[in-house]
Amino acid sequence: MRIVFLGPPGAGKGTQATMLTEQLGYQHLSTGDMIRDEMDRGTELGQFAKTFYDKGDLVPDGTVIDMIKFRLADAENVILDGFPRTVVQAASLDDELSKIGVSLDRVVFFRVDVEELIDRLEKRREIEGRVDDEPEAIRHRMNVYNRETAPVVDYYRDNDRVTEIDALGTIDNVRGRLIEAIE
Repeated sequence: MRIVFLGPPGAGKGTQATMLTEQLGYQHLSTGDMIRDEMDRGTELGQFAKTFYDKGDLVPDGTVIDMIKFRLADAENVILDGFPRTVVQAASLDDELSKIGVSLDRVVFFRVDVEELIDRLEKRREIEGRVDDEPEAIRHRMNVYNRETAPVVDYYRDNDRVTEIDALGTIDNVRGRLIEAIE
């Protein structure tokens, strides 16, 4: 099964993907983790991505697609976290998957209110020290999300692939709702 996790920054997509990967044996493909890994290793791709990432901007589509296209070809049970972030990426992903004879089985949308998101991101910044969780970057990322990523949910709704879950509550409560949604 190929699942995409969508939702605003701080909705818990990465946390849940990591936990479900361990619990259900899925491969977790997080573009954010892949980008941070490239930046940490100082690769050319990572240096290029950093110029966008540190400001809270989206890394260009072609760069992200280059990072994951080979991983998707070999993945049977995968959770995509952080990709696609634009309708263009979603359409490109559909095109790339159709070329290898596969499609997305489910899109899970993590629904959570903005005030909760801001609280979560501020706490994450205190714990992890992430530059993209600074107050100015959070505001910018939320604007980018509303403009670029929120329409992706509608793109997949049109294809009848979206399942919404309430992402408020404890990590375990959200995981329970998530497992119920994907089974």
